[in-house]
Amino acid sequence: MLKKSVCLFAAFLLHGGIVHSQNRDKYDSIAARYKDYDAVYTNMTEQLEISEEDGELKAESHVVLEKLLLSDRSLNTCNSDYFSYSDFQRLTDYNGVAYVPENGKTYKKTTYVSYGEGVPRSFVFYADNRVAVAYYSSLRKNSITETKYSIWHRDLHMLSAFDFYDYNHNLPIDKATFEITAPNYVNLNFILKGENTGIIQQTKEEKNGKMIYRFTATNILPSKSIGNVPSLLYAIPHVIPYIKSYRLVGAKKDSNWLRNTDDLYKYLYGYVRNMNMKEDSLITKTVKEITKNDATARDKAAHIYKWVQDNLHYIAFEKGLEGWKPREASLVYKRKYGDCKDMTSILVAMYRKAGLDAYFTWIGTDILPYTNEETPIPFVNNHMICALKLGNEWVFPDATSSINPFGVNREDIQGKEAMIAIDENTYKIVTIPVVAADKNTITDVTTLTMNEGKITGFTKVSYAGYPAWEMAQLNKYVRKDDEKEKAIKARIGRGSAKFMLAKYDLETLETGNKDATLKATFAVDDYVQQVGKKSYVNMNVLHTMEDMWIDADKRNVAYYTDYKQKKKEVVELEIPKGYKVAYLPASAKGGVDGLWNYTITYKADANKITLTKVYEFNTLAVTPAQFAANNKMVEELKKQYKESVALTTK
Repeated sequence: MLKKSVCLFAAFLLHGGIVHSQNRDKYDSIAARYKDYDAVYTNMTEQLEISEEDGELKAESHVVLEKLLLSDRSLNTCNSDYFSYSDFQRLTDYNGVAYVPENGKTYKKTTYVSYGEGVPRSFVFYADNRVAVAYYSSLRKNSITETKYSIWHRDLHMLSAFDFYDYNHNLPIDKATFEITAPNYVNLNFILKGENTGIIQQTKEEKNGKMIYRFTATNILPSKSIGNVPSLLYAIPHVIPYIKSYRLVGAKKDSNWLRNTDDLYKYLYGYVRNMNMKEDSLITKTVKEITKNDATARDKAAHIYKWVQDNLHYIAFEKGLEGWKPREASLVYKRKYGDCKDMTSILVAMYRKAGLDAYFTWIGTDILPYTNEETPIPFVNNHMICALKLGNEWVFPDATSSINPFGVNREDIQGKEAMIAIDENTYKIVTIPVVAADKNTITDVTTLTMNEGKITGFTKVSYAGYPAWEMAQLNKYVRKDDEKEKAIKARIGRGSAKFMLAKYDLETLETGNKDATLKATFAVDDYVQQVGKKSYVNMNVLHTMEDMWIDADKRNVAYYTDYKQKKKEVVELEIPKGYKVAYLPASAKGGVDGLWNYTITYKADANKITLTKVYEFNTLAVTPAQFAANNKMVEELKKQYKESVALTTK
């Protein structure tokens, strides 16, 4: 495979290397169009070639990354190209050349290029993904770099998407092309995802018994900074290719590949078929011990889940098929660690040993904006959980979270499709419910005391649902005292930038719903404004929802939140002796239908003023069509936050 690929690649390089001596005017024109940028990709092309060899289909991709360096700064900041590969997308060849401008209208070809390799890792996830880097040196302004590489796709179920975007430098792209060539007996399908897919032009032609599909886009400008999205896949236009079916010459019927969810399930089930068939005495003994006092199936399920949470650690070591195939429960039990598939394997094994109906289940987290029906490909799922049937209820234990109580789903799978493997021929797709706002609550009660221009205060914040489990994560995994205090201060800060945290206490429960409580004392200098005999205090020490203002001119993708929630804020201001209320702001309320709402209420008696604010956020996404209404309500809130109470001496 490598030898043949090198031969093809040599021809590829030869074809590309001739061009530059004849097209100085072309590159000068491109430089003029993108003069406000440090560099521009003049050509980003992937040619995916599907062919038949020895009665089987194979696929290779040949990629060209051609870049024009437009500034002196780009010689150090944009002088590299990155390309990723793995066991399923194997790197078979790569090369790079540069063209340095000379006097007149010519370029000098150079080979000042070196290569490096990186391994993207997280603190718990170790996979075989690799990143190769081509570094170019001895260049000058207006030089051209040309990186080429080839990928062999080991499994044609897992063809890669093509992104019309530069992930590495966020540079403009003058022209991007994704070209797929396949025999005309291969039935391909293409899904366009992301925002602004209208920039992609599509063509199709048949030539010499082959189909050629092209997806092209020009003048692709860098994306502006986009926060509050699960991933850039929601914003970046990209093409997802997959094979639906094919019929080789002489074959009597089609080979069904990925036509629909049935085909996808058939493929995925191959990774869990015959799992955990051998009896394991240690697992049997442990299950018996865990469940010996349980009267109900739910009690058994909860205790087994808690045992796995407490005794196994989520750490992933994956290479090739290990990224798809769970390990045997007996091995996971002995190791006491594993990835999501391993956690699922031992949960399924232990639940079945306890007489419960448990199943392997594939699901995509919210970073993937796809559904099984729309894109019936393996990459629609990046996570595995256990599905447990308790009566008429589906429960989805996921021990990759050591915090969440039994019966609770991770926040990043809310609203996503779970594909449950019932048996070899039967599966069920169930949508994970979205947790209601009143299940994720924050109740923040603050008492303020005026003291010579500053305020001192005590606050108690009660958390339930996802907010509580976030605090539990902080309490468990942020070890250093100074880092924990910094994180607490960021969450509890109020009043002004002069907020000073005196002391705090964070309590996170490990039983029941695992609620959390944070108590703190604090002070804010120069907070009370004195004008004559009147003292003005802005009791809006928290400006909740103020950061929900969305710049519609710079954003064309929905604004996403992690979960729905309800928040209640109560601020009590003690009235000092000798003072009385001179002004009390009016109560207010507002909201956007289907998104969020708020109420603000002021009350006063002889001893204190009480401000009560209630917010309810009832969506996971604010769409661009809703930006204007959302922003109008945020502006109304900002006006309310400027209101102050006035006290005067009697």
